[in-house]
Amino acid sequence: FPGEALIWQDPVPVPEHKLVGERDIKNLKKAILDSGLTTAELVRTAWASAGSFRAGDMRGGANGARVALMPQRDWAVNNPQELARVLKELRKVQQDFNGKSSRGPKISLADTIVLGGAAAIEQAAEDAGVEVEVPFVPGRGDATQAQTDVASFSLLEPRADAFRNYYDAEHSYRPPTEMLVDRADQLNLTVPEMTVLVGGMRALGANSAGSTHGVFTDQPGTLSNDFFVNLMDLSIRWQKSDTEGLYEGLDRSSGEVKFTATPVDLIFGSNAELRAVSEVYAYDNARERFVNDFVAAWTKVMQLDRFDLRHSL
Repeated sequence: FPGEALIWQDPVPVPEHKLVGERDIKNLKKAILDSGLTTAELVRTAWASAGSFRAGDMRGGANGARVALMPQRDWAVNNPQELARVLKELRKVQQDFNGKSSRGPKISLADTIVLGGAAAIEQAAEDAGVEVEVPFVPGRGDATQAQTDVASFSLLEPRADAFRNYYDAEHSYRPPTEMLVDRADQLNLTVPEMTVLVGGMRALGANSAGSTHGVFTDQPGTLSNDFFVNLMDLSIRWQKSDTEGLYEGLDRSSGEVKFTATPVDLIFGSNAELRAVSEVYAYDNARERFVNDFVAAWTKVMQLDRFDLRHSL
């Protein structure tokens, strides 16, 4: 029947509750930031949810909060133990808010996850001296496990996610840099959007499993342009590490290892097109542009599966 929702259609219930308004969103952001969760944890969780989208078949994405369900909650790239802890805290915030009034506005877990990422980015930008508001449009629903085909969704598991500097060498079908392009293409990202997102995610310390590779900054968790500044720094000399697939950035004067990197990190300095974009963000006065461009690209990813917003334009 045309009106019947079938499991292969990845159904997501449409929220029937009153949606949160500006004041509610502000209070929820404060509650999330007061929960004890770190910037990196909130950003990683929001990205794990929304970054699962695939433009090729329009599957995945944040709507439905399937990152909290099997099989996504157990994907290695999503750091299952950390994810479970973060979702537990976000559910507390959601339940505390929803329990205040039976007739008042409510928020879904899917929206809470995305809002957590927005709150963390705004705080990280403020720490970098830039005031910005990350756009947030409520209206996502929460799918159930019964509405999720585990076998089908297992096929969406990323074997590489360069935005979180994750690479499964055993199962990836292309080298890390090619997997970066593949992932960016599935997220409908332009070259500048891909570039600014990688640089921002590194500065935020959002690597999978908390890896420090590519985190070219002394202040991880701050939304700065340090990734690009230090990547272009000629006082740093790069060489292969003893660990396969990794590189070391050495101070040319002292020989001290300052940073470590993957091929994905260094491609933004070695590829002519990517280097040209990276240099735009490496200038001393580029902080505000970098933050604004990052927020725009981030918001695009968070809304990739919001087909309802596209239809309302």
